[in-house]
Amino acid sequence: MRAALIKTALAVFLACLPGSAFACTVAGATTDLGSHSSYVAAASPRTGSGSAGLSCDVLLAVLAAHYVALRVDASTFQLSGPGGSSISYQASLTPNGTALAAGNFVNLSSLSILSLFAGTNNSVPIYIRTIPTSGLRAGTYTGYIDLRWYYSVCSLGVAVCLAQSTSPGFNRPLIGPIDWGTGTPVRIAIELRIANDCIIQAPDADFGVAPLAGSFNPVTRTIQIRCSAGAAYSVGLDNGSHALGSVRRMQGGGGYLAYEIYKSATSPDRWGRIGAERRASSTADVNAGVYDSTTVQSFTYRAAINPAQPTPSAGDYSDTILLDVEF
Repeated sequence: MRAALIKTALAVFLACLPGSAFACTVAGATTDLGSHSSYVAAASPRTGSGSAGLSCDVLLAVLAAHYVALRVDASTFQLSGPGGSSISYQASLTPNGTALAAGNFVNLSSLSILSLFAGTNNSVPIYIRTIPTSGLRAGTYTGYIDLRWYYSVCSLGVAVCLAQSTSPGFNRPLIGPIDWGTGTPVRIAIELRIANDCIIQAPDADFGVAPLAGSFNPVTRTIQIRCSAGAAYSVGLDNGSHALGSVRRMQGGGGYLAYEIYKSATSPDRWGRIGAERRASSTADVNAGVYDSTTVQSFTYRAAINPAQPTPSAGDYSDTILLDVEF
């Protein structure tokens, strides 16, 4: 019985020797900042977080001594996209924290081990924040940060570390400075998707007041549109809320008042939403074909009430037209 007890105790002791348990892993990761309109990305920072590449299981050794540090080996801190477009960003280890820079060496050993590995799957989190940038073309923007992790993290122990995971060359200090060794490199990829968008100003068309359907004068109005850089588009107008087939109608006073919308102040061509009825951005009346996200294209139209229709009952007549932009 005594020999069996000795053998059991020896087996437990051997299992606790340094290097016999694997507490940490270093693996590449991606921080996805999501999809956003080009105008949203120009107006405010886009933020996101992900793993900084180091994950450790430290629940069994929260009171032992741990050593963790990182170095930023390289990064342009730019996300590159289509047509030479790019957007700058900052990276930090806390939300809105001190921005990391290439060449930084950051000793994290003084932090609470539980707060340090507070990310998904016990990882060290990294936080990304873009710099608002105008004129971005639609597409996928990518970048990276090359980090190097140095660590000696206990997976078992209280006052004494009985099992640890260490990066290459690291030696736990007894007296004197820490020998951090060569560390383990890892690349953190960053991705952001920019979507085309437009800013539209479409004023109402008011025919005023007249006693007969044939007494209303046509009205002209101008729609102003500016869209994401590099984005050619077309503009369509639907048939409204009260159409009869393809005939646009205003409703009110217990009846309907038919009208039409034409592609310019003088054009006989109907402005609709299908095929050739649409208007291309290259045919805008002002700044045709200019796609830089800041220049406004103008589209003038003429709205006219059908003078040949019977005059309906007196009252206020209205309709709502849906404008769509197609890239």
